[in-house]
Amino acid sequence: MAYTAVVTGASGYVATEVVKQLLEKGYNVRGTVRSLSSKDKVEHLELLGQALPGKLTLHEADLLKPGSFDEIVKGADFVFHTASPFFRDVQDPMKDLVEPAVHGTQNVLSSVAKSKDTVKKVIQTSSFAAIVKTSKGPSNGKLYTEEDWNDESKPDKEGGYRYSKTAAEEAGWKFSKKEGVPLITINPTFVLGPVVGKRADATSIIDFKGFIEGTNTNIMPWQIDVRDIGRAHVAAAEVPSAQGRYLTSHSSTVSTKTLSDILSKRFPQYKFPAGEDAPVKTVIDNSKVQKELGIKLHEPAETYIDMATTLISTGIAKPVPK
Repeated sequence: MAYTAVVTGASGYVATEVVKQLLEKGYNVRGTVRSLSSKDKVEHLELLGQALPGKLTLHEADLLKPGSFDEIVKGADFVFHTASPFFRDVQDPMKDLVEPAVHGTQNVLSSVAKSKDTVKKVIQTSSFAAIVKTSKGPSNGKLYTEEDWNDESKPDKEGGYRYSKTAAEEAGWKFSKKEGVPLITINPTFVLGPVVGKRADATSIIDFKGFIEGTNTNIMPWQIDVRDIGRAHVAAAEVPSAQGRYLTSHSSTVSTKTLSDILSKRFPQYKFPAGEDAPVKTVIDNSKVQKELGIKLHEPAETYIDMATTLISTGIAKPVPK
């Protein structure tokens, strides 16, 4: 009998990959979205549902409405909570980011608490933002690990996003302790990799599209492939011994010059920004996700080429010809 999984915020960049991998394995997937009438945001999910072995149903749910997830969660085996607000132009960090992230997590998990008889695990998508400490650095003085918590960010315009991810994850762990439902968090760094469909509103897609088109040279140096994040989510649910947090990332930084060199070699007909030749720094201990979940990470070159290929082939990005 196939497992049933709920994926909140199913149309998002990471969530779509999680949905895709679950469907490939034959899961019954209940995906939640804000509106089923926004066809441009759900069409790629519907097409995945038609093409892959598992069964997909989409449901409208409001992160900020108590009880909105009750019926969707009922009878499910796993809940993947990926939905979280992100605004590039934040006016009020508490109102726009922190409160929706925390209240949304609390609402989803409150629904889980009503279905503890079937829900085996909750896998929450957190972030490296809930780990990184830009002033203090890692607690062990060397590499960031799952033991690190971001205790520096404040709910202001500069640190509002990082604060919201920390607060939302803390709310998840508080719920897990109170209700006794096993929680696992996946904490990825900057997400790159191939896109599914034509949605182009994720921050990393916007930034990478800008690099391809020569309008942006600011790409976060610590990175991870979206496919590896998806695999980490699924493995966290399926591996019986999985527990705690999983910092999902390459261990070392990658420069934008390296990115430019890889794309220029693969697509010699296009002109890309030269990038910055920054030194490689090993900043993350990613051994836990690899050893405990069996995740072998994609090489950066594969990630960049596959992402560029999908962005160009779908018309999302229009590179500059030489």
